[in-house]
Amino acid sequence: MFPIKGRIRLVGSALGIGLDKDSIICVDNFYNISKYTKDTYVVDKALQLIKDIDPLHHFSKSAAVSHNTSKVTMGFVKTAKGVVINTATEIAPIAQLTWQKLQISKVVYSHDDSLLATGGEDGRVLIYTADNHQLILSLPPLSDTILSIAFSDDDSLIFSSCFGKCATIFNVVKNTQITKFETNYLIEDAFFYAENTRLFCVTREGAVLTYDVEKGVIIKEMVLQNSWLTICKKMPGEEFALVGGKDKLLRIIRLSDDTLIDTINLEQTGITAMRFQESLLYIGYSDGAVDVVDIDLGRDEILALLDKDDLNGALGLIQQKNVFLKTAKEYCIKIETRWKEALAKAIDLLAKDQIQEATAIIEPFMLDKAKKEEFDYYWQQKESTAKFMDALEAKNYVEAYRLADQFPYLKETLAYENVESLWNKTFEVCKQLLFNDAQGNLAKAQDLLRPFALVKSKKDTAMMLLRNSDKYVQADKEYRAKNFVEYFKMCERFPFLKDVLIYKSALLIGDQIIQRVNALENQNDFAKALEVCKLLASMAPFKNEAGAKIKIIQLKQEFAEACKNRKLIDAFKMAESYYELHSMPEYKKLYETFKKCEKIAINAASTGNGKLALDSLKDYLHIECWVDKIAAILKIAYLAEFANNAPGKEGAIENISWKETLQYYIERYGKDEELKKLVGEIGLQAELDAIPFDGNPKGYLTTIVADSLLSIDDKPLQQHDEGNKEG
Repeated sequence: MFPIKGRIRLVGSALGIGLDKDSIICVDNFYNISKYTKDTYVVDKALQLIKDIDPLHHFSKSAAVSHNTSKVTMGFVKTAKGVVINTATEIAPIAQLTWQKLQISKVVYSHDDSLLATGGEDGRVLIYTADNHQLILSLPPLSDTILSIAFSDDDSLIFSSCFGKCATIFNVVKNTQITKFETNYLIEDAFFYAENTRLFCVTREGAVLTYDVEKGVIIKEMVLQNSWLTICKKMPGEEFALVGGKDKLLRIIRLSDDTLIDTINLEQTGITAMRFQESLLYIGYSDGAVDVVDIDLGRDEILALLDKDDLNGALGLIQQKNVFLKTAKEYCIKIETRWKEALAKAIDLLAKDQIQEATAIIEPFMLDKAKKEEFDYYWQQKESTAKFMDALEAKNYVEAYRLADQFPYLKETLAYENVESLWNKTFEVCKQLLFNDAQGNLAKAQDLLRPFALVKSKKDTAMMLLRNSDKYVQADKEYRAKNFVEYFKMCERFPFLKDVLIYKSALLIGDQIIQRVNALENQNDFAKALEVCKLLASMAPFKNEAGAKIKIIQLKQEFAEACKNRKLIDAFKMAESYYELHSMPEYKKLYETFKKCEKIAINAASTGNGKLALDSLKDYLHIECWVDKIAAILKIAYLAEFANNAPGKEGAIENISWKETLQYYIERYGKDEELKKLVGEIGLQAELDAIPFDGNPKGYLTTIVADSLLSIDDKPLQQHDEGNKEG
């Protein structure tokens, strides 16, 4: 059941949905902005921004509502301008966006509402500060109209795609492009997950893609036939995604394997907007409806059923009350932990031709398509299962193990588990007999092992025991005395010792030691972690893993020391080179400190004060990973300084050689769209046209860093003085 709690009806298609403390904020394609009360869904305030132009397309992406600041940003038909509206008190415009060359096609806010991104028919993605709407970044243009834009959860990355079937991922923090790739599809929407290492995309052609951000490749692709997908949202917990399209379906997809786990039939057609807030999901449609859905409805009930292991009751609750309960973490864990046991019982029943009983056992698991397919496979193989059971009943272990090797699924059965248990017990008994009296008990041991003596996977181990019982017993002694170093040394000298159950148990001990190392590492107790690692390295099976762990811990020690002593060049070099450092508190503090300085610098740059901007970033001027970002901040400062000193403007500096000044800019950033727009506005088009070269967008890498690019009285540019720290 689809658990709708309430419904709102807009005039036009629901293009954007947002929330504040008491209200639901909605935007439709007729430029209506409305606020509805959360408890009664009654309209409280409304404003139609403009009435005398064509409406936006009913699947337009040209409107967005902020996450927490009650702001709306919209583009309009047949104009490059956008407008920002504040709805906190009265609904009223507060700013215009004028930097797009052509009509705005996509708008999105960053998750913390500090940034606002717009994309347009000019193929450009522009990023503004969301508080004062200052343009701070222009991404390298794509080949066609921007179709989708998405920020990562931490707002460090931004994804954008266009109608030219190409896309890019850009690092907003460092002002660098991470990747640009082409697809066979038009990507309508996307989101980052798995700590920004994966990108989930839905396309106009019905394809669902997973892109590996680190490797730069599409790693998974699934096509939903006859579907025009429009939107996707990550569900809380990052295990599932909701996918909508132009049809009347809402799909639930498991992110781990891109499996479609359910398709929900909707009353309305065409999903245009989705927004989560706590346990509520707001879904907007192209016909103007907005559904409020309680995805946690019945949660306490299902938890109570799971505590009693009542999976049939849980299944009934999902089907009758709330389909989203199947995505609850507790339900998923219970299903996974109980599945193998239930499947094994069902396979045994299939072998006995007890079809109805087998079906009843696995019924609660059949919501999972993969499990249904797994059971269906065993159903089709029930004849070989029956032969396997007959062989076991006749104690014909040679035939039983031959069938298990031929049909590996038989190793999942309870019967196979039982015969393996019998083998392990027999082996242990024989080992003890031979230890007590190797010569006197040899015949008895041979007799006990005889049923397994001709089994291909057991005969070599059985013979080794009969010939080397002393080695097995000595290894047992080392194991029970917890002398694991000596135990593993014996196993390396006598590889046959690895073929018994006790060796598997010993490996688990090693895994526990690894977990101990991980815990110490997480607590930043690197000295103790290294001690435990050295112990682990002395155990042969874990030598390589321990060696790798030691290198990482030593790296973390070195990084922490560099941060402590403010060796920023070394610290950032390590931070950029080793992903393993990203979980450290020092890493977080390192970048947060830069962001504070960056904010001060951007504020200074927006007033045209390049010197103060550079002084604010004095500790970072020679750090490689910040070169592009600092250049972007200086670009803001230079453009603002040009505007402040426009010809004829009151208070402007006199005797500026504008041709020379513009040349300095073009040498650093090229004849970019921002410069062209500003030059046209301040009456310097002739000076720009007189410059014959287009420059280099990355020219700042080889030119001096200057506080100002203004050429006054033909004096040469002055390099920024790092010795004078006063702003």
